[in-house]
Amino acid sequence: MRFGLMPGRDTGASAVEFALVSVALVTLLVGVIQFGYLFYQWVELTHAAREGARWAALEHPAGSVGAPGTVRYVVARAAPGMELTDADIDVSPANPSIGDVGNPATVTVRHAVPLFAPLMETLFGSTGTFSLSSTAVMRIE
Repeated sequence: MRFGLMPGRDTGASAVEFALVSVALVTLLVGVIQFGYLFYQWVELTHAAREGARWAALEHPAGSVGAPGTVRYVVARAAPGMELTDADIDVSPANPSIGDVGNPATVTVRHAVPLFAPLMETLFGSTGTFSLSSTAVMRIE
């Protein structure tokens, strides 16, 4: 006597198993892609903050994103795909002078990164974006 499936009745079993497993694999793949994108954006923000801190350490004014030769302009150009605005960039001190030599120059950059994976929105309790921030500090020379 033989137990188990009858010959000819398990023809669709592999398709059903693949359908069940593929949902988990695609979810995992999209999560890995989303994490990679968030990490890339964070690295860009860190780079932009460091470039701004270097510029501020050389006693350049904070200025505006649209004014060449200012710290905010340099920060916005260091992260070209993010479209940073003046509100995204904090610079302290705003107008360093010779009296600030030796003090720290601090640049903080914030950006809301869009989430394209629905599961990430659920995990982070977000409404479609994830806020990233990076701060760099250098001594004014």
